[in-house]
Amino acid sequence: MEILLTGRHLVITDAIKSYVEKKLSKMENYFDFKENGRLHVTISVEKFRHIAEANLRSKKHNISAKVETTDMYSSIDKLEDKLLIQIKKIKDKQQKFIKGKGKKVNILANISNIVSSTGEKYNEIIEEELQVTKPMNTEEAIEEAELSKEKMILFYNVDFNKVCFLRKRKDGKYGLTISKY
Repeated sequence: MEILLTGRHLVITDAIKSYVEKKLSKMENYFDFKENGRLHVTISVEKFRHIAEANLRSKKHNISAKVETTDMYSSIDKLEDKLLIQIKKIKDKQQKFIKGKGKKVNILANISNIVSSTGEKYNEIIEEELQVTKPMNTEEAIEEAELSKEKMILFYNVDFNKVCFLRKRKDGKYGLTISKY
C-alpha cells in the first residue's frame, strides 16, 4: 500500500511521518489495499486545531475520514479508529450478503388488531417458510400443488416470464395470480 503524507501549515518531521506509517499501515490487511491501496493523509494546523484527513482508495473501495483535536498524535489515533470502523462496516455488509444467499428465508409477520371485512379481529403471529421452487409452467405448478399439502405456491412461470401465485380455492379449483413485473 502506498502512503502519501501532506502537511499544511506545518513541517512534517520524521517522527510524525513514522507515526503515521506505523498507525495506518494496518489498513493494508483489509480487502485489496495491499496490492492496489493508496492512502493519502493530510495533516494541518490552524491555531489550536490539529486536523488529520485521510482518503483510502483501491479499485473497489473509497474510504475517507476527517478528525480534529488539540493534539496531532491524538488526531492520527482517532483517524485510524474512524477508518477501521468504516472498513469493518463494509466487511460486515459483505459477509451478511454472502451468508444470506442460498438459504431458506423465515418470514415473521406480526399482525396486530387487524379487522377483516366481516368485522372479525385478528391478533396472531404467523411464521411461514418461503421456499424457492424451480421455474415451471402453470400445469406443473398445479401438479406440484396437488402433491403438496400446502394450499398455495409461489413460483416463476415460464409461460409468462413472471412470478405467479397459485392457490387452491374452497370450491376445489385453482386461482392463479400473475405479477405485473
